[in-house]
Amino acid sequence: MHMLIGALSCSSCEGSALKCYSCVGMNEEDCNRQGSSTCPHQADACSIITGANTVMKSCTYKTFCDKAQGESAGARLQCCYSDSCNGPSWNNHNNPWAHYYNSAGAVSSSTALLITTLLLRVALSHL
Repeated sequence: MHMLIGALSCSSCEGSALKCYSCVGMNEEDCNRQGSSTCPHQADACSIITGANTVMKSCTYKTFCDKAQGESAGARLQCCYSDSCNGPSWNNHNNPWAHYYNSAGAVSSSTALLITTLLLRVALSHL
């Protein structure tokens, strides 16, 4: 009986992990073809970073989204908080988005923002 309860509680833990589109592409369509994946347990947000001819989608943290407020030349960060919310229908009116623009003081260019996000993604994949 104890093993059954343990198995059920473990399966419910995995079921609560957020799913986000995780991709890098030249445009939305190219990126979306790469699909979604289950985020690490600590990730609680999905993101889209858009720049000149670049779209990056990934799992992230709400705290990262909260700290990335402000404006940056050429880069836009958008965060949402439900399964696959950064997918093909992310701009649907039924999908509540929190829009953030990265601050120029924290990250001065879209290239730096993309590199930071890639590093965050690598760190998340090792958790």
